[in-house]
Amino acid sequence: MVYYHSQDLSANMNSRKEKILNLVIENYIANAEPVGSKFLVTNTNLELSEATVRNELRALEDEGYLTHPHTSAGRIPTEKGYKYYIKNLNLAKSQISKNDGKVLANSLDKNSDHELAFKHMAKTMVELSNETVVIAFSPENIYYTGLSNLFNKPEFDQLSLVAGVSEMFDHCEENLEGFFEKVDINPQYFIGNEHPFGEMLSIVSMRFGKDGLVAILGPKRMDYKYNFGLMKKLLELI
Repeated sequence: MVYYHSQDLSANMNSRKEKILNLVIENYIANAEPVGSKFLVTNTNLELSEATVRNELRALEDEGYLTHPHTSAGRIPTEKGYKYYIKNLNLAKSQISKNDGKVLANSLDKNSDHELAFKHMAKTMVELSNETVVIAFSPENIYYTGLSNLFNKPEFDQLSLVAGVSEMFDHCEENLEGFFEKVDINPQYFIGNEHPFGEMLSIVSMRFGKDGLVAILGPKRMDYKYNFGLMKKLLELI
């Protein structure tokens, strides 16, 4: 099963740096705030001095896995950092709760009209993931829902960013045309420029049926473990 579509990522990454990188990414996913050495020492089980953590953060930034906003001393992940993180997640064990699984299963009424059933299911996925969902029944027949989730994220506090992503969705059919060929029947991730919806976003997507495609879209700060588990559950249901 293919989990992540990307080139191999070679790195001189020891276990301590990897742990710190994972902690930065997971805390940034949860809080949308840059993560600094003091926060990591105070709020995690690293058991390292603040000076040591600060040096490792600097090394991770020098190697391109982290960066820092001009207005903060804390770090945030780069696209390279996210790719490394996703590649090393044990996505085979990602799963949603039994309750969320039941909610998703109940949303897909296979006795109703095929497209209406999938649209209802997409709205449920939006509620569960707090992301945006695209369902393509074919390259010319596309439905999306949950854009308000995307635009309410801190990443989109500037109108120019909202306008740019909105334009991508206005041309959804053209943007997805070449994307179908990249997507597998099993869930997989596409980060930044690997997909047609703009470098600020990540996508987990899979094919279904003869011409269908489903995708969860969110900022690169999305909850990768949960969204992959949600897509895996959907794969079981359809």
